[in-house]
Amino acid sequence: MGILELCRKIKTAIKLFFEPFIKMKKDVNFNRTIKYTNFFEKLQLQDNTILYQSYHGKAMVDSPYAIFKKLINDPKYSRFKHVWVLESTDNPYSDLYKGLKNVEFVKVHSYKYIKYLASAKYLINNNTFPPYFQKKDGQIYINTWHGTPIKSLGKDMKGEVGQHKNIQRNFLHTDYILNPNKYTANKLVDSHDLDGIYSGNIVVEGYPRIDLTLDANKDEVKSLLSKVVNIDLSKKIVLYAPTWRGTVNSVNNTLEDIRATIDELSNRVPSDYQLLLKVHTIIYNNIKENELLKKICIPDWVDTNELLSVVDILISDYSSIFFDYLVTKKPIIFYMYDKNNYDFERGLYMDHNNLPGPICNNIDEVIFAIKNVKDDSKYYKTKYQEMLMEYCCFDDGYATERNIDIIFNANHTKNVYKSKNDKKNILLYCGGFLNNGITTSAINLLNNIDYTKYNIAIIDKGNYGVVPSQNIVKLNSNVKKFFRVGSMNVTIKEFYKHNYIIKKGLRNEKIHKYIPKTLYQREFSRLFGNLKFDIVIDFSGYVPFWSLLFAFSDSEWKSIYQHNDMLAEYNKQINKKYKHRAKMNLIFPLYKYFDKVISVAKHTRDLNVENLRGFIPSEKAVYVHNCIDPQKVLGQMNEGDVINIEGKEFLLINNTIENGKLKINGIIMPEKNNVNFVNMGRLSPEKDQKKLIYAFSEIAKLYDNVRLYIIGEGILELELKELVLKLGLEEKVHFTGQLSNPFYFINKCDCFILSSNHEGQPMVLLEALILEMPIIATDIAGSRSILKDGYGELVENSKDGLIFGIDRFLMGKLYFKKFNYKKYNEEALEMFYNEVVNEKLYQN
Repeated sequence: MGILELCRKIKTAIKLFFEPFIKMKKDVNFNRTIKYTNFFEKLQLQDNTILYQSYHGKAMVDSPYAIFKKLINDPKYSRFKHVWVLESTDNPYSDLYKGLKNVEFVKVHSYKYIKYLASAKYLINNNTFPPYFQKKDGQIYINTWHGTPIKSLGKDMKGEVGQHKNIQRNFLHTDYILNPNKYTANKLVDSHDLDGIYSGNIVVEGYPRIDLTLDANKDEVKSLLSKVVNIDLSKKIVLYAPTWRGTVNSVNNTLEDIRATIDELSNRVPSDYQLLLKVHTIIYNNIKENELLKKICIPDWVDTNELLSVVDILISDYSSIFFDYLVTKKPIIFYMYDKNNYDFERGLYMDHNNLPGPICNNIDEVIFAIKNVKDDSKYYKTKYQEMLMEYCCFDDGYATERNIDIIFNANHTKNVYKSKNDKKNILLYCGGFLNNGITTSAINLLNNIDYTKYNIAIIDKGNYGVVPSQNIVKLNSNVKKFFRVGSMNVTIKEFYKHNYIIKKGLRNEKIHKYIPKTLYQREFSRLFGNLKFDIVIDFSGYVPFWSLLFAFSDSEWKSIYQHNDMLAEYNKQINKKYKHRAKMNLIFPLYKYFDKVISVAKHTRDLNVENLRGFIPSEKAVYVHNCIDPQKVLGQMNEGDVINIEGKEFLLINNTIENGKLKINGIIMPEKNNVNFVNMGRLSPEKDQKKLIYAFSEIAKLYDNVRLYIIGEGILELELKELVLKLGLEEKVHFTGQLSNPFYFINKCDCFILSSNHEGQPMVLLEALILEMPIIATDIAGSRSILKDGYGELVENSKDGLIFGIDRFLMGKLYFKKFNYKKYNEEALEMFYNEVVNEKLYQN
């Protein structure tokens, strides 16, 4: 080794050594992750320490505060140390406890916070801990949540897919979820996909925070208010308490709406009333900067339930605050000026016509309701009582006591239960839900699987673009959807190991000793908490991160899919770069850690076993056909919007309305007097539409009435369109782009052509067979597995081969067998159960 080469290696080694330390300085989240992981691995649990957190440390309030007050004043629990997470201790609530030896205050993400989060035995939260949190063995996590929902939660929320991911992840770590009523318990479980899999305790014994309303010293509360807002103690209080708008990750700034409402209300409320404002904690920062609103806005650190004890009339909208206020038996007015928009954008669980008070659309109606509050109270008395019985039946002033007895003394009542069932839990990673065959086959499989036997879950990345979002909502409603949030909790040593194998791959057997298996097991636990999966399936087989997580998980049975000729994928180039080579250098050597390596067709399995000798143990290599969805294909074949313009028919796609104007997009429909060929697939090298276009150009010279339609998108789109122009085929070759329903268009064509160089088991061929389309396909392993018995014409994988097949079709010399899609699907599903799920193992 020369001096220069030695210097280069030393420089690289130094850079790699300092990389995590430099990252810790630059990346605050990575710094926290390193600290947390070190504490997580090294610290023993402090058995008598309780960590409390409400609204991400913004205040010492809500049910955690109610539990704390009861514990600290009860001699039976004097052994406990109480650690409160607070961003600021500059308020009367924390002042009461600052001098106590067994109470400590810490800030979110601080050194002490991270330390206690990893070592306190009891964790009590009304919202969520950060993404780096994961519950240690022995820790007990109690989530009280923060209200009976009127607006939608979790997966039911409209907007960004997976916006509830960290809430859902937190619930998976909990040992107890406290609920005020059965309705709330059901909504939390269902909306966060916990049904059938949540192994913690669901407690329905009332909300501790309601005790704060029932037990409050009203004189003390009023005295406190007089110090922080403009208040006349001789007047009755009207509290305006609107909720927030927007999504979890994008909260709307509603300051102007609130300000306009306050301006009108404050000038028009009857003289014996005074107006106060209470906003949701996540928009309080917007309010406190406004001097006018600040005078009547209740600070975040004031407990809402104690406040409600002195309120005479509540004005709210879609906030759960009105459920809490029911126990006062005082009037509620609902100001829902935007109810149609709110329902459309966020979604509501309850019909607003069933609410226990008048619904107002404007300030005039609100003022009228205040002035007629006595008459309205009589009118809504029955609804009020019904809601009290349904949602507040446990609110008797002793809810805190009962919940404490359940948590700290294990005295479970009949109202403590579990949601977990005896079904096997199966987890799949499906590859990001892009527009490709893997996504189609995953959706089809999940539409066919037996949900009476299995709890099926998918895990995917945390943030989606438009296309993956559109695909993920197509999943069967029984599928439980989980989304990754945050990053791996890693030690410095694990950081080096992980980066080393990512860079070097695992083809060298000696490198396997550096695999940080504990890191991947820890990450699996961070994502899923107490949830255990019996079976994990890397249905993608292309993403090393998930392959590593699944390979070293504690699940009983592990499978990984091969949807293609994997050596061909290894050698595939796009823009002169190998697309998959680095990933496959990691994934191929991981095959041995899985129980089964699943190809999607026999010929593809045989090819992969031959090409990847040394990576796939022969006894683990099996094949399982992709499932199909005949009902979807047959149902959509007649669903298309067609418009006639100047004598030509166009299929309408992607139409938009902007500023009252309709923008129509369409593609020309195949004409019956032409012979119409159609290809569908990603516009990428392995699909080789370039070869098809060259072949079609030769056919077009002989037949004037032939047309070729290419459905799909991809990296080669521009190159292929330029080729069509170069060959003078722009009137005969048409690109449709991606179609949300391609089957209507395909069904209007005469023959389907697949020009691929390699495929695993082409879903498009199976779908074309369902439509009873004649098929011409290049003779590759994946296509051969479907068409070999006479279901289509297999031709040489070349331009000449395609010319030969197209010419034979035009001369009427091709004949095809009818495809029994029902029998095929039954056999494919049986293969899946036998090989991937390994039903025989569980039957024994």
